[in-house]
Amino acid sequence: MIDIRDDNKKMADLLRSGHTMLNLACPVCNNPLFRNKKKEIFCPICNKKVLIKKNENLPVHSIKIKKDVNKDKVNINLYSLKEIIEEKINWIAQKLKNENQVNLIERHLKILIQLYDLLEKIKNNDASAGI
Repeated sequence: MIDIRDDNKKMADLLRSGHTMLNLACPVCNNPLFRNKKKEIFCPICNKKVLIKKNENLPVHSIKIKKDVNKDKVNINLYSLKEIIEEKINWIAQKLKNENQVNLIERHLKILIQLYDLLEKIKNNDASAGI
């Protein structure tokens, strides 16, 4: 069994030694990713390097140049948020597929409902903004 305190200690030691904690999560264990001084991104828990792929296939509305810079940032952030939510929906759906405990199934379903509601609100916001 993994001891959470050991994981926290490992991450704290990395921060003390000059590594940077990123606002990205490991696709395997969902713990924070770190960047070392050589600019390599890795998961300290899985002990593996992680490659970040830039998405060059952004929809047209996300890369339009607009007069209102703040609105453009919001549009890109909403697109990023939609991607994250869709990834989490897929991740939870996979966990749900293999789950046998009723209380965990119920918890996964509640989270899925909340994620779908949030995704719908973002899509409605895009539609009302004419994006």
